[in-house]
Amino acid sequence: MTVRPLRRGLWVVAFAGSGVVAAAQAPDSLIVAAARWRSIGPALASGRLSDVVGIPGPSKTLFVAAAAGGVWKSGNNGVTWRPVFDDKRVASMGVLAIAATDTQVIWAGTGEANLRYPSEPGGGVFKSTDGGSSWQLMGLERTERIGRIVVHPKDPNIVYVAALGALYGRTTERGLYKTSDGGKSWVLSKFIDDRTGFVDIAMDPRNPDVLYATSWQVRRTAYSLESGGPGSALWKTENGGRTWTEIVGHGFPTGVKGRIGVAVAPSNPDIVYALTEAARPGTGTTYVPEYHAPFSGLYRSADAGRTWAKTSDYNDRPFYYSQVRVDPRDSERIYFSSSPLQFSVDGGKTSRLAAQGVHIDTHGIWIDPSDPERWAIADDGGFSITFDKGGTFLSPMNLPVAQFYHVGLDNAVPYRVCAGAQDNGVLCGPSRRKSGSTTNADWSLEQGGDMAYAIPDPSDPQVWYTESTSGMLTRLNLQTGEATTARKPHWEARYQWWEDSIATVRGNPLAPAPKAVIDAIKMLRVRQHQDSLDLDIRFGWDA
Repeated sequence: MTVRPLRRGLWVVAFAGSGVVAAAQAPDSLIVAAARWRSIGPALASGRLSDVVGIPGPSKTLFVAAAAGGVWKSGNNGVTWRPVFDDKRVASMGVLAIAATDTQVIWAGTGEANLRYPSEPGGGVFKSTDGGSSWQLMGLERTERIGRIVVHPKDPNIVYVAALGALYGRTTERGLYKTSDGGKSWVLSKFIDDRTGFVDIAMDPRNPDVLYATSWQVRRTAYSLESGGPGSALWKTENGGRTWTEIVGHGFPTGVKGRIGVAVAPSNPDIVYALTEAARPGTGTTYVPEYHAPFSGLYRSADAGRTWAKTSDYNDRPFYYSQVRVDPRDSERIYFSSSPLQFSVDGGKTSRLAAQGVHIDTHGIWIDPSDPERWAIADDGGFSITFDKGGTFLSPMNLPVAQFYHVGLDNAVPYRVCAGAQDNGVLCGPSRRKSGSTTNADWSLEQGGDMAYAIPDPSDPQVWYTESTSGMLTRLNLQTGEATTARKPHWEARYQWWEDSIATVRGNPLAPAPKAVIDAIKMLRVRQHQDSLDLDIRFGWDA
């Protein structure tokens, strides 16, 4: 039988009875009905979480949203968890929000807004009124991805939802939505166009009619990401979303923008932070991402968004992070997520690592409003929490939500299972033990990084062939630890061959080049350029 990955760990199927023979035809429905699933793990790598929220202390209740594993609840600060969303026909989660006036009311936005290739669409917005024990679909089913949910601090029936929309195509099912009746009906508060959705919202706690929201024009193809465009912007309303005004200039970037994260300081709501992906002014209407772009970074306003100053250049891979949070009691202490997570005590002028020894790629940050020493993060490696403001962290590897791309079996007895996980390497473990169920101790990490395929050599169960992102192949010996990489086809080798030819034709680089040599080099450059185009193989993330 084949092994198939589910959203929570790996499962294998066993048949009641004996004598089952693999056949080319589809399995008999009676055989399928008799199949029993048993969990074989693992949870030692956890997996990508998109958000974390909690109830203020002294409560120890926390909720996490998994990128492809539903919603989980803990009543003991993450020591143990239980799934609370498994009866729904959607596993991809975006964000969570808890009503301040009634912590039994919890909102869940499905569909992940951190747009890696393995980002899956959701199925609308859900609401729980009993602390996560049961959930009701509240609409917006076709919005696909929810970037943020904000609940009114005094009226839990007023809720704002930032809906990003479809990733691979145009749709009008996106924008900023508002409900005033607890989700029974929705109003489209702000719509940009069929390529632009909304990804973040922040509310002024002093005046809940004042909100900041960010729109993001984005599209993926099978081999590329188009992040940014004229639709991306930072917006402000002062009347509860009836009208919106774009924030531009006065220190805020005027060029084409990409993803923007926004936060308001609870202790001083005039202070607003915007982690902004921005192009150079005058570059047209198409945003071309560039590392360490001079206009990308963290911007700070001290007058409720009227004027701005850039305080940090740090903004790595905005499409995957762009999270910023402010300490509830200190408007200058901020946490902002590039990779790795940063924190600053002077509004971003200086920053350093916020979470030593914790998995990078942070997507969710929750700070306890009653105790800022206690804050938690959700990242590609799972969940971590600190009780001393980031001095030390508890990172329990107890959430079986790893995203396995492919699963392989060898011919050993009992057979071994290996699988490639998103940003959690190749994990291998036994299909069963002599007695008892498999545990985390039976599993091992054989190769790190973003891994996809893990295929055994049929003649040697110790040899596996693995594939990481974009077609990087490795021959891995599990017994010796030897790893040999295979160089994939690439334009660079041929490009260098042409460089050698050009150097030969040029001769002495210190001597003036005759016109005939210059013309010959131009012809070689043309052929070099064409060769590079012909050999530029566009590998997908999972090739």
